[in-house]
Amino acid sequence: MPSFVDLLFAYGLCFGLQNKVEVLRKVAFFDKMLSCSYCTGFHAGWIAWGLTRLVHGFDLSVPGIAPVAAWAFASSAFCFLVDATSQAVERIALPPEK
Repeated sequence: MPSFVDLLFAYGLCFGLQNKVEVLRKVAFFDKMLSCSYCTGFHAGWIAWGLTRLVHGFDLSVPGIAPVAAWAFASSAFCFLVDATSQAVERIALPPEK
Protein backbone atom coordinates (compact mmCIF):
# COMPACT_ATOMS: atom_id res chain seq x y z
CA MET A 1 0.00 0.00 0.00
CA PRO A 2 1.35 3.45 -0.80
CA SER A 3 2.54 5.69 2.03
CA PHE A 4 1.45 9.31 2.45
CA VAL A 5 4.59 10.48 0.63
CA ASP A 6 3.74 8.15 -2.26
CA LEU A 7 0.22 9.61 -2.41
CA LEU A 8 1.68 13.13 -2.46
CA PHE A 9 3.96 12.02 -5.28
CA ALA A 10 0.97 10.69 -7.23
CA TYR A 11 -0.97 13.90 -6.54
CA GLY A 12 1.95 15.94 -7.82
CA LEU A 13 1.89 13.92 -11.03
CA CYS A 14 -1.89 14.33 -11.28
CA PHE A 15 -1.73 18.09 -10.71
CA GLY A 16 1.12 18.47 -13.18
CA LEU A 17 -0.68 16.50 -15.87
CA GLN A 18 -3.93 18.40 -15.36
CA ASN A 19 -2.46 21.89 -15.20
CA LYS A 20 0.96 21.96 -16.82
CA VAL A 21 0.96 19.62 -19.85
CA GLU A 22 -1.25 21.47 -22.33
CA VAL A 23 -0.16 19.39 -25.31
CA LEU A 24 -2.16 16.42 -23.99
CA ARG A 25 -5.37 18.45 -24.08
CA LYS A 26 -5.25 18.55 -27.89
CA VAL A 27 -6.38 14.91 -27.98
CA ALA A 28 -10.08 14.52 -27.06
CA PHE A 29 -9.51 11.38 -24.94
CA PHE A 30 -6.81 13.03 -22.84
CA ASP A 31 -8.78 16.26 -22.55
CA LYS A 32 -11.72 14.36 -21.03
CA MET A 33 -9.43 12.38 -18.72
CA LEU A 34 -7.53 15.45 -17.55
CA SER A 35 -10.81 17.18 -16.65
CA CYS A 36 -11.45 14.49 -14.02
CA SER A 37 -9.16 14.42 -10.97
CA TYR A 38 -10.31 10.87 -10.11
CA CYS A 39 -9.44 9.57 -13.60
CA THR A 40 -6.12 11.38 -13.82
CA GLY A 41 -5.32 10.34 -10.24
CA PHE A 42 -5.82 6.69 -11.20
CA HIS A 43 -3.30 6.95 -14.02
CA ALA A 44 -0.94 9.01 -11.86
CA GLY A 45 -1.09 6.18 -9.31
CA TRP A 46 0.15 3.43 -11.60
CA ILE A 47 2.73 5.80 -13.11
CA ALA A 48 3.97 6.65 -9.58
CA TRP A 49 4.10 2.93 -8.76
CA GLY A 50 6.23 2.31 -11.84
CA LEU A 51 8.58 5.18 -11.05
CA THR A 52 9.06 4.05 -7.45
CA ARG A 53 9.75 0.53 -8.70
CA LEU A 54 12.63 1.95 -10.75
CA VAL A 55 14.21 3.02 -7.46
CA HIS A 56 13.27 0.02 -5.31
CA GLY A 57 13.46 -2.68 -7.98
CA PHE A 58 10.81 -4.57 -9.85
CA ASP A 59 9.35 -7.83 -8.58
CA LEU A 60 7.80 -9.30 -11.71
CA SER A 61 5.92 -12.07 -9.92
CA VAL A 62 2.12 -11.86 -9.68
CA PRO A 63 2.21 -10.91 -5.96
CA GLY A 64 4.82 -8.26 -6.76
CA ILE A 65 2.74 -6.61 -9.49
CA ALA A 66 -0.64 -6.85 -7.71
CA PRO A 67 -0.08 -3.68 -5.63
CA VAL A 68 -0.30 -1.55 -8.80
CA ALA A 69 -4.12 -1.72 -8.57
CA ALA A 70 -4.04 -0.65 -4.92
CA TRP A 71 -1.76 2.25 -5.79
CA ALA A 72 -3.95 3.33 -8.70
CA PHE A 73 -7.20 3.31 -6.73
CA ALA A 74 -5.65 4.82 -3.58
CA SER A 75 -4.17 7.55 -5.73
CA SER A 76 -7.45 8.25 -7.53
CA ALA A 77 -9.34 8.61 -4.24
CA PHE A 78 -6.60 10.78 -2.72
CA CYS A 79 -6.33 13.04 -5.77
CA PHE A 80 -10.10 13.48 -5.91
CA LEU A 81 -10.25 14.29 -2.18
CA VAL A 82 -7.42 16.82 -2.36
CA ASP A 83 -8.86 18.42 -5.51
CA ALA A 84 -12.38 18.70 -4.05
CA THR A 85 -11.01 20.12 -0.80
CA SER A 86 -8.86 22.69 -2.58
CA GLN A 87 -11.82 23.78 -4.74
CA ALA A 88 -13.96 24.21 -1.63
CA VAL A 89 -11.25 26.27 0.07
CA GLU A 90 -10.91 28.44 -3.05
CA ARG A 91 -14.68 29.08 -3.12
CA ILE A 92 -14.65 30.11 0.56
CA ALA A 93 -11.42 32.13 0.47
CA LEU A 94 -11.85 33.97 -2.81
CA PRO A 95 -14.69 36.45 -3.22
CA PRO A 96 -16.89 35.90 -6.29
CA GLU A 97 -15.96 37.97 -9.31
CA LYS A 98 -18.46 40.55 -10.51
